[in-house]
Amino acid sequence: MIPLLRLCRPYYAVPMAGILMLTIWYAVGHAMADLWPSALRATLALAMVIAGGYTLNDVRDHRADRINSPSRPIPAGQVHPMTAAIWACGLLLGGLALAATCRWQFLARLAIVTGTLVFYDLTSKHLGIGKQLLVALLMTSFYPLAFAQAGPDATAARTATLYIFPVWLFLTSFGYEILKDMRDLPGDHIVAGVPSWIHRSPAQAIRLSRIAAVTGSLVLVGPALTGCGWVYLIFLPVAVLLAVWSCFLPQRQAIMAIYTQCVVVGVAATADIIILGP
Repeated sequence: MIPLLRLCRPYYAVPMAGILMLTIWYAVGHAMADLWPSALRATLALAMVIAGGYTLNDVRDHRADRINSPSRPIPAGQVHPMTAAIWACGLLLGGLALAATCRWQFLARLAIVTGTLVFYDLTSKHLGIGKQLLVALLMTSFYPLAFAQAGPDATAARTATLYIFPVWLFLTSFGYEILKDMRDLPGDHIVAGVPSWIHRSPAQAIRLSRIAAVTGSLVLVGPALTGCGWVYLIFLPVAVLLAVWSCFLPQRQAIMAIYTQCVVVGVAATADIIILGP
């Protein structure tokens, strides 16, 4: 059972789904008191879909993982690819089934996200720069999902920030994914059979990643002007400095710096609404 759980990457799936809960809270403010049960179901449904996507990705990439990540459950021989594929389908369908207990608008949008995620898992090695752009788009899907679940209650004072945070997340995810794909070049090149755009132009890829990360960090000023309070503002310089610092770090350390920035922003947004109120 543990290898199957490892395929889900709960250390990513759970916090990422938690963004949905926080975003709904930002959208509805004090009305959240009546929406916790449905928001929890929506969050769990999204967590299952994310976990299923990660599992399907491991099934699709198990040949590359023999080089890039040989300790992963499938290349390590702990889980058969067919078993993992069945597990992935169960998680994806289970997430959609749970979403059916939420607002129909949420179910409809989650179905689109799920289809896009499956498409990504099956074709990502052949999408060129579209791979990184699609990851960034999937990452920002938290926001339309949150608005779908919040419905007409999305009228809180902080709602305006939810049109700014997605811009930061899109740019940051794009830069982060470029760095991750640079790390995985050896195995990915063997599976794809042809050099990726990153493999052909690594200097350009690094430059683009840095521009995206720094530009995204500057966008974080927007929420401080449109609804977030002084608690968020305290964390803001740290988030910007992490993005700038990542430009001067080796690849693996840069990945950690950008990931840390995402954690800092999440903590800042959560602490702000808890301390200051919706």
